[in-house]
Amino acid sequence: MTDSFRKIDYRLRPAKHAERAMLIELVKRLRFCPTENYQYVGMGSVAFIDHRMMHRHTGIADMVSFEGTDDATIQERFRRNVPLSCVRMEFGMSTAILPTLDFTRQSVVWLDYDDTLQRSMVNDIETVGRTVADGSFVAATFATSFPTDAEKRPVELARLRNEFPEYVSEETKPGEMEGGGLASLGRRAFGDLLAKAVSDADAGIAPDQKRRVKQVCYFRYRDGALMCTLGWVIISDRTEAAFEQSNLPALPFYKTGEQAFDIRIPKVTPYEVREMERRLPDIAEHAELSWIPPSDRTAFAAIYRFLPTFGVFEPV
Repeated sequence: MTDSFRKIDYRLRPAKHAERAMLIELVKRLRFCPTENYQYVGMGSVAFIDHRMMHRHTGIADMVSFEGTDDATIQERFRRNVPLSCVRMEFGMSTAILPTLDFTRQSVVWLDYDDTLQRSMVNDIETVGRTVADGSFVAATFATSFPTDAEKRPVELARLRNEFPEYVSEETKPGEMEGGGLASLGRRAFGDLLAKAVSDADAGIAPDQKRRVKQVCYFRYRDGALMCTLGWVIISDRTEAAFEQSNLPALPFYKTGEQAFDIRIPKVTPYEVREMERRLPDIAEHAELSWIPPSDRTAFAAIYRFLPTFGVFEPV
């Protein structure tokens, strides 16, 4: 999680951009309170793209970003790059920072890890879940690549078995963690333990105030590394109507179960984009587009509203 900004140019991740746009669209639909009344807690890295976009598109003006470094030079670079006066920078690991934050107000929390699934990540989501307010949105991102090296595979499986014994048994084979296996493990672990943290914290309160957890999105994508993002809305009987009014099922990426929404960026030319845009939203019905690969047409139709726009300036 530390110094990831040195390894990844966040400006060059089209699938990540699409994911941000989708999550913002989801947050904008929430009807629990005016969107600008939420606080946003996330890991902005040195570019603070998440914070910039969230503020610009939702109006949220109470923001926290945290970074796990104690290097004074790196901290100064982060402070210099804070893009908005409403962003408060905190330095420290998530395990130290999250318990100090106030989640008793409605919040949008995105724990955007770059590392592969670890128990400490699930512990973080439990920390948030114990106090996060009814009507909040909570998300977590992690890498899902499993080693291909024959010597590393059993080592990594043993680590997962040690950290997630309730989900990875002695009979589990390395092959089960490939493909979507690691993402599926994360979905179950995060979802189950977040729900348990919420339920345990609310054990002694009135039934209509008891919070519960509803999964609302499950993304898989690749910008180099394979990644997975999960998202949940926290509701109770008192806010069930507001949740229904949010109409999240109308979102094309709304996912409540084991099936993920795969963010696939179509490899198409600017001309092909224009031709498909002219025929939206039902481009599948236009046979004259058959020269564009069907898989690219399908991918474009699924996420065109959330795709980044790139411009190339060439010398003349």
